[in-house]
Amino acid sequence: MNINHLRYFEEVCRQGSITKASEACHISQPSITAAINGLETELGYKLFSRVNNRLRLTHEGEAFQTLTNQFLKEFASYYEKACDLSKGRKAVLRLGVPSVMGTFFFRKIIPDFNEKHPNIELEIFEIATIDGIRMLGNAELDLLLGIKNETCYNNCDSKEIFATELQLAVNKDHPLASQKKIAAQMLSGLPLVIISKGSYHYKSIRSTFSDIDLNIIMNSSQLSTIRYMIRDNNSATIIYKDIFADDPDICCVPLERPMPAHVHVFWQKNTYLSAAMKSFISYITQLDF
Repeated sequence: MNINHLRYFEEVCRQGSITKASEACHISQPSITAAINGLETELGYKLFSRVNNRLRLTHEGEAFQTLTNQFLKEFASYYEKACDLSKGRKAVLRLGVPSVMGTFFFRKIIPDFNEKHPNIELEIFEIATIDGIRMLGNAELDLLLGIKNETCYNNCDSKEIFATELQLAVNKDHPLASQKKIAAQMLSGLPLVIISKGSYHYKSIRSTFSDIDLNIIMNSSQLSTIRYMIRDNNSATIIYKDIFADDPDICCVPLERPMPAHVHVFWQKNTYLSAAMKSFISYITQLDF
């Protein structure tokens, strides 16, 4: 039984499609199909059935998926422990960072971290917190920077990096820039560009102002786009107050309905913390944000 075939199987389960799995794994569709067929021949039962042109796990397939997920997580832990036996090895750390926080974090941790830990290479993925939590559970990431709220992430442990809050960001010449606090009704009809749907950021804003008719004219995860829209006075945004702290053209004003945010570093619960992971967690939780 080839461990790569197990990884292909896991990706097919995740995607529900041979085509999408092949794209995610960067391998041809025939290779994925051959791997699944080989597993089924070796195991003596079908792993998938096809329903409405979409793959569905059989009863045996569901049980095999549970075993496979458990094994791959244990193997990842075993691999890290084995690599840690060599103190001088070059470690790769897969780090997820929400796109809106990327620039803010990068100027804080890079290149300083690289200089202090030359044997640790950061492989950074821009990913929303919610998606990142799922990727941690699937062992696709080692660590994730993101927001922790009242939702309990049962499959993760975490440590707080710093606390912040979301505020209204407007052009310095915008009428609302002179307000001490932004009442909810002030947002009604105001053109807004908001972080893309599916993010914690978007859901939090929608939940907090569910009774307000928000005029969201654009969803974007690109900080440069949001910055341009505000500077050109075409729109405002609700964003972490730290993001535009050094921009003289943008003013952040507190909201009357507070939106606190606690930024944490997350990792998979009950997993082995490699030396590289421990080094990064220690480093980032001691930074002065």
